[in-house]
Amino acid sequence: ELLDHAEIPSTERTQRISALFAGVPKEQFEEVARGIPLISGAAEVIINLRKRGYRVGIVSDSYFVATEIVRRRVFADFSIAHLLKFRRGIATGDVVISPAMQHTAGCPMHQVCKHNVLLHFCERFGLGAADVLAVGDGEPDICMLQTAGISVAFEPKSEAVHQAATHVLTDSLLGILNLVP
Repeated sequence: ELLDHAEIPSTERTQRISALFAGVPKEQFEEVARGIPLISGAAEVIINLRKRGYRVGIVSDSYFVATEIVRRRVFADFSIAHLLKFRRGIATGDVVISPAMQHTAGCPMHQVCKHNVLLHFCERFGLGAADVLAVGDGEPDICMLQTAGISVAFEPKSEAVHQAATHVLTDSLLGILNLVP
């Protein structure tokens, strides 16, 4: 229910959702992450991009405990997400907002944004935004998609996401491989 309320600032939404998880064992998060169905072709695309010299990562407004498992399943280089806190293997309900999603010269619309992750990586690796490929499907991806040189809305969940990207794919992630050198 909280996910569909864009009027609630993203940081507050994340904190309120995290509070709902208080008392849930870490193993349950890990089990769910291991059972998430992968998009067909995801691992193949990531492996192929890495062979071409790309660094590939998962950037999520979810929790690192889950994204790190998905990262390993698809052979990505890194994952960025918020840190859900655990004490003795049980979620406390507290969350640390990912510092990578915050940037002093970052997104003009959102304090916490995937666009800011893109900026951090460009700075760290000496890249321009034109050198970045971003793939997303939801509202939290819009700023990142608008900033990246090549952006793909994969099965976009809204017209706004569709419009934010330079390319739209609806059938297979493998189409990404035709968009990059």
